[in-house]
Amino acid sequence: MPTRAPRRCTTPGCAGTPLPPASKCPRHDKRRPRRSAAAQGYGREHEQRFRAGVLERDPVCRVCGQAPSTQADHWPLSKRELKARGLDDHDPLRGRGLCAPCHSSETAKHQPGGWAAGPRY
Repeated sequence: MPTRAPRRCTTPGCAGTPLPPASKCPRHDKRRPRRSAAAQGYGREHEQRFRAGVLERDPVCRVCGQAPSTQADHWPLSKRELKARGLDDHDPLRGRGLCAPCHSSETAKHQPGGWAAGPRY
């Protein structure tokens, strides 16, 4: 059975061979595997203490006031800011209950990622 010739790294001037399905050789591939939710601090304690406490306290979304709360949002400080200040990031008093659309909207406003992470002109 014929095989395809190995591809070249797409980095200009590099003769390396990428591992499928990547387009860059291991030396130039800057992608990092995403850490698990537990490794990011969203493990059992977060689920049982923070999320359960917030959703019990806020059965209705705190932003739109209409839809049921399905997600617990760290507010007014983000989880990263709470950790940096040495505060308990699993305390339900440091969160609010939001519906999924409001949670996505609020996260996009305050913690932009991807194409929105750069400076705006």
